Amino acid sequence: MAGQVINGGDLMLFIDDKSIAFATSHKLSINVETVETTSKDSGGKWVAKAARKISWNCSTENLYSNDGEGMTFDQLFDKLTARTPIKAVFCLEKDYATKKDEVPSGGWLPATTGTYSGNVIITALEANAPNGDNATFTASFEGVGALTKTA
Repeated sequence: MAGQVINGGDLMLFIDDKSIAFATSHKLSINVETVETTSKDSGGKWVAKAARKISWNCSTENLYSNDGEGMTFDQLFDKLTARTPIKAVFCLEKDYATKKDEVPSGGWLPATTGTYSGNVIITALEANAPNGDNATFTASFEGVGALTKTA
């Protein structure tokens, strides 16, 4: 079998070309809205559908820190309250093939190929601080316009 499986730790979400500090998980979802096109002429038991609009969103789960290399909760809060679209890129970390064990100063950088990118609005930012456990936060982003793929 040809090909190589990508390590989940190397595939990241970048906001305004910055990694998100202490990320534990990133997710990209792409959806197509459908409309039923079943008619009397289309048969009987199977529903017919047609594709309409495409939407996309992404999310991140992170350990909470006031000072990490990359985007922090406070920086995302500022972007959320600004209520303006920001750039999001879902891709491999730029130097994933030779990735070091520690985060480079300023955080990880996005690759320039094999990317999915577009503008997003932060729709949710949630902090969780359970007693006796690590504080965490999550952020959700909704795509504004097209998601583009760079080969």
